[in-house]
Amino acid sequence: MQTPLMESRIQSSGKLRSRYLPALYLDPSFFVRYVSAAGTAEAPSESSESASAAEETPRAAAFAEIARRTRDGSFGLTPVVSSITLLRWMQEMTPAYRAADRETRHSGGLEDPDFSGLRYQGWLRAQLGGALDGVLEVDLRGFALTVEAAWEEVPGLAIADGNGLCALHALAARHLGCTHLATLLPEMERVCALLRAAGGPEPLLGARAVLEAAPPSPG
Repeated sequence: MQTPLMESRIQSSGKLRSRYLPALYLDPSFFVRYVSAAGTAEAPSESSESASAAEETPRAAAFAEIARRTRDGSFGLTPVVSSITLLRWMQEMTPAYRAADRETRHSGGLEDPDFSGLRYQGWLRAQLGGALDGVLEVDLRGFALTVEAAWEEVPGLAIADGNGLCALHALAARHLGCTHLATLLPEMERVCALLRAAGGPEPLLGARAVLEAAPPSPG
């Protein structure tokens, strides 16, 4: 059900209102690391090649800089998290929750299956902490993929897609009207390139690319 707050963020067409543009869609691969950089949760290991220790420190600093500028309103792009990005983040966090839940039960904590979903929701919100401060959460209202579109547009995207469901998130970002898309998946660049002619977002691979694309901080 649409809340008044959600209604105020998107138009009846499902696109973001112009006051939020330019907007940066955070895909799940990027959002997991963003939450970690906000100091609220430990990110799962990346499925791609692991960065060396020398590369990891500046990468973490770049994510932290994005989080800082988002919180104080100086970022210049509106970070956007869709419902499907949140769902994927929840799935990514499930192994860590199960491990913590097992430890709680072994230490004498009570287990009530009827409230397992509520416990998980509370745990997730604790992991997020203030990571969503300044980030726009949006519904995907009116987002549809017709059979005709699947045959005409999606086959080309499917070839470039990967395990990160890049095509789905690239299409969602385009539907919302986001100008940019933040990702850690190289295949997302290829998917977005195929959508550029139809108004798709500009892909930004990694936190440093995001910082370079963002308008300079005032002052």
